[in-house]
This record gives sequence, C-alpha cells and structure tokens, in this order.
Amino acid sequence: MIFLFFAAGIAAIFFVASLLALHCGRSMGLRYRKQEGASDSMAGLGTVEGAIFGIMGLLLAFTISGALQRFDDRRQLVLQEAAAVPAAYDRLGLLDGQVARDLQSQLKEYVRARVELYRMQHDFLLWQRMEDFSPEQQNQLVNHKDRLWKAAVAACPKSAYQPACGLALPALNSAFEVARLRAGAAEKHPPHIIYAMLFGLGLGCSLLAGFGMSASRAKSWIHMLLFAGTLTIALYIVTDMEYPRLGLIRIEAFDHFLADAYEQMQ
Repeated sequence: MIFLFFAAGIAAIFFVASLLALHCGRSMGLRYRKQEGASDSMAGLGTVEGAIFGIMGLLLAFTISGALQRFDDRRQLVLQEAAAVPAAYDRLGLLDGQVARDLQSQLKEYVRARVELYRMQHDFLLWQRMEDFSPEQQNQLVNHKDRLWKAAVAACPKSAYQPACGLALPALNSAFEVARLRAGAAEKHPPHIIYAMLFGLGLGCSLLAGFGMSASRAKSWIHMLLFAGTLTIALYIVTDMEYPRLGLIRIEAFDHFLADAYEQMQ
C-alpha cells in the first residue's frame, strides 16, 4: 500500500501544480498582451514553445517505451524460469536412482519456495525505490539453493563422473541464474533525474500552455483539466509500470507458469 499512496500522492501533487501553472501562465500571458498590446509581439514565441513541448514529448515517449520494455523483460524472465526448472528436474532424473529422487525432491522444495516468495504480500521501500520481499523467505531460498547445489556437486565426483552430470549441473545452474536475473530486473529502474525532468518539464509545459491560452479572454476549464489530467496520467503510468507487483498494472498473471511447472513436478 505504501507504493500506491506514494504514486497517487505524487500524481495528485503534479495535477494540482499543473493547474496552478496553467492559471499562472494564463495570468502572465494576459498581462503581457495588455502591456505589449499588438499581437505581433508574440511572434517567435511559438518556436520556443514548440521546442519545449517537443522535448517533453520525446522524453515521455522514450520513458514509456523503456518502461514497457522492462515490463516485458520481467514477463519473459518468468517464462524462462518456468522453462528452466522442469528441464533441470528432468535432467536430475538421469542420475542414479535414489540420488536422483533426493535431488528432485530438493529442487521441488526450492521451486515451492520461489512460488511462495512472489505470492507473499510485499511492499515498497521508499528511499531505496525497490520492492520489499520477505527476508525470511529469501533466506530460506538461499538455504534451499545451497543445499541443492552442494548435493548435486557431491553426486558428481570427479572419480566417478557420470555423463548425466554434464546435463544436470548446467541445467540446475541455469535455473539459479534466471532466478538471479529476476531479482535484478525488479531493481532495474530509470535514474532519479529522469523523473525529476518529467516533473519539471511537465510543469514548464503547463506554464507555457497557460501562456498560450491567454489569447482567449474566456478561461476554458475543460482544456486546463484535460491538459493537466493527461500529463498526470502519463506520468503515473510510467511510474506504475516500473513496479508491476505494487501498482495497478500487474505482472502476477504470468506467475502461474512457474506454479504450473511446480505442479508438473509432483
């Protein structure tokens, strides 16, 4: 809930600030036109406005594109882990009887802990800008992983190396590697300066838009609300997509692939 309150609070602050900037820009424009009088005094200002609005558009486009790419990467990593785990399970079965069953049982415990990790409720660390997963569950995962890897290595001694070991160990390592990549992807976000630029440029564009609206004597609240609302929604979506397990745009729909892989190992 911390993330939702944080994101909604920032969006509300930006929306109000954008409306104020529109109002201030319009007031400045009316005073400017009153002092200068002739409309020719506005010539050339459109070039500056166009450049600033263009930069804002490009920054929004690249930021949304990057957020979508990272969102899709996280989904792909879920699928990769769901594919790597059954492969490791099947290849462990190529080892000798009881050893294979013991290793497969340990792998199932590890995968069950992985499924539970993402099913557990977790929240948002505000200052670190990262998801707060259960430390107890993460420690349990590390213990499962260490025991499984040591047992697999012990089952493949150099003195009695089996051809199946050349398949089982790399497959097991791939499953661990994808899990590590998923943890890294959860902390992969744009630099703080990008959000600061979006916030600042958004308010700057609101000021310029208000200045341009001074050409009409009547204040159009519909245009002001739509302008501020559109920018606010765009900025919120960018933030929300960066944390697909905390906001409104969710990635949990893909988690069933790993859960299905675990069920198939029963």
